[in-house]
Amino acid sequence: MAAITINLTSKITQDNDTEIFTRHARGTMTEKDGIIRIAYAEEQEIPVKMLLKEDELLIRRGVDQNNYSFMRFIPGEKGKCRYVVEGRQMDMVSVTNLLEYTAKEDGSHQLRVEYDLFNGLYLISNYAVTLIFT
Repeated sequence: MAAITINLTSKITQDNDTEIFTRHARGTMTEKDGIIRIAYAEEQEIPVKMLLKEDELLIRRGVDQNNYSFMRFIPGEKGKCRYVVEGRQMDMVSVTNLLEYTAKEDGSHQLRVEYDLFNGLYLISNYAVTLIFT
């Protein structure tokens, strides 16, 4: 298990409005049998766990069974997603437009995910997320 520093940039577009967020966190990364696991705390209090396979990314973010989100990204496919807030569940679907992982020569790693998030047939938002970890 290696200690890493994560630099996350998230671009969210909803209708004609776009917001960009940047966050930094310390975390850990393990790699075994082609599977990468990343763990960190968002804003130093919300645990985030990622599991990256060759063409699939799973993300679980949350503090307990009553407050969490689960996202699944597979390039070119729909993935089932779930948001649970105070025990109330909302199922959604992500359509992954890009999932790209690159290990750089300087030892850093970059993970890019671009996806559309739907509630039924309704497009909620478009997301472009880049994580750089060193």
